Amino acid sequence: MFKHLKQLALILTIVFSLQTVLAAEPVDISNHWAQDYILNLVNNEVMETYTDGTFKPDQNISRGEFAVSLARQLSLLPDNNTHLKDLAGYPEHNLINALIRDGIITGYPDETFRPDAPITRAEMVTIMIKALGVTDKQVLINLEQYQPFDDISNDYWASDYIKIAEKLQLVQGTDGNHFSPKENTSRAEAAKCLSKMANLSAGTGYLTDVYPTSQKVSINFLDGQREIYDYSDDILVARNNRNISLEEILETDKVFVIADHNDNVKYVKAYGMVTQEDLAAEISAITNGVINTDEVEEISNGNLEFLRPKVRTAVKDQLINQGLSIGEVEAIMSTDWDQLESLSRDRLSEAIAIQTGLPLDITRSLLSGDWEKIKSYAQIEVVQRLVLEVLNSDFIS
Repeated sequence: MFKHLKQLALILTIVFSLQTVLAAEPVDISNHWAQDYILNLVNNEVMETYTDGTFKPDQNISRGEFAVSLARQLSLLPDNNTHLKDLAGYPEHNLINALIRDGIITGYPDETFRPDAPITRAEMVTIMIKALGVTDKQVLINLEQYQPFDDISNDYWASDYIKIAEKLQLVQGTDGNHFSPKENTSRAEAAKCLSKMANLSAGTGYLTDVYPTSQKVSINFLDGQREIYDYSDDILVARNNRNISLEEILETDKVFVIADHNDNVKYVKAYGMVTQEDLAAEISAITNGVINTDEVEEISNGNLEFLRPKVRTAVKDQLINQGLSIGEVEAIMSTDWDQLESLSRDRLSEAIAIQTGLPLDITRSLLSGDWEKIKSYAQIEVVQRLVLEVLNSDFIS
């Protein structure tokens, strides 16, 4: 699949290089920092000049203009069905409809797109990453531990998309460590981002081999194409809900891949059978990292010593508040779970649940080492958290 795309890209490069001679250069971009990016998109008929021959590189680009340019770059088939009520009559609205059809944009909750409003940096980045195929949690890599910008918190609605775009080198900060997500995007900035995005392609398949010495990886795509890619140490790799190394991907896993046209793989998200490690990671996430994944597995094996001292002390205090003596608490904390009386086990389950934020059902299953129950309870918890995320979202791209 990627091979065909690269061949097409080469053909288009040749064709458009011929057109460059014929295309009229915008009259207002000479010596502009984005001149090459702008010429690239104008010659490819992705972006247009105004009737007076200007490009107005420093003018804000609207949501409609950016959406139409993106749809052209993706060569999407127009869609004449009107999906949002304020698009009828907008120039080339059928290209914006195509983005809606393909799940790249959804509009606002009031069923409008607001095509004439300027597009913010956060909105632009979100739409671009979705256009690359990252449209759901299954192919999204969680970068909670990665903080490239001081003004992007983990709970910001576009946090994941901004971090992925930065990792893919599609965007940079505005100054220092700031991304300025609410700032409007200029036509020049949009041209730069779209030009960089044109060098990336995405696909789904199976990872067949990893060659760590050569830093290469082999992937069989669903269309039958086999590709060998180079990878670097800063490649983004995850499986289900965990960030991992390439070697940890299972043979039965499907992989979603983003690579550039120089055969460098940048992004690999594997998804498949849920493992004990996945469950431990999910439980750790539910506690907001109060208990890490190693500690989760140790607790399930009856070893409370792996609990962080702060949590261990808090659990002890909670048990004492329930009326137990210090001696009884120490006995509970050091006894094999199989030997614990039912009441003691329940007290400990509740104490850990209170201190960590874990649901009581998960805590009880965790202490008994019942990973099947943990799996079902964790899945329920994940669904509930995803629903809350959607309900609390203050923007739909």
